Amino acid sequence: MMANQATSQEQDAQYDFVPGNFLSSLFSIAKTILLSPRLFYQKMKTDGGLRNPTLFLVCCVLIHTLFVGLSVRDQTIVVRNISYGIAMPFVTAGILFLFITKIFKESGTYQAVFRVTAYASAVNLVTWIPMVGLVFEFYRLYLIAWGLSYAFPTKVHRAVLAIVMTMITYIVLGQIVFHFLGGQP
Repeated sequence: MMANQATSQEQDAQYDFVPGNFLSSLFSIAKTILLSPRLFYQKMKTDGGLRNPTLFLVCCVLIHTLFVGLSVRDQTIVVRNISYGIAMPFVTAGILFLFITKIFKESGTYQAVFRVTAYASAVNLVTWIPMVGLVFEFYRLYLIAWGLSYAFPTKVHRAVLAIVMTMITYIVLGQIVFHFLGGQP
């Protein structure tokens, strides 16, 4: 009985970050999300709080920033990487949640969307590599689309449309901020 319980906990650790088993959990989750995203998202819990996925996100961002910081040696870039890397998945999850629930009328929670975006941050472990990083940023979008299709009862094309709408939102908001800060369009 104890062996079955331990095996079950080990299997669950592949689909939700376990801070008590830090390194093993970090790399197990990253490996599973990067190599078997459909399986990961099928088994990922859509509830259970924000703590574990946030810790996973922070770890991935810090590892990414460590490598970026070693290569560019610019404190501004390092601070920006950490700030944006941690804050943007929360904002992106909120925007995606609004589009999916209000426009596509799907049922689900912000927590589920955040878990998808936080675990997709596994790509940060390799996006610091020149040229490879750009490819993995597109892979992040793929991961989020599949994650949303499992976290909500929605089709992948709707998830992709929600991602495109989110990207357009960022572009529009960026232009508005740029305009009000005195930039030339």
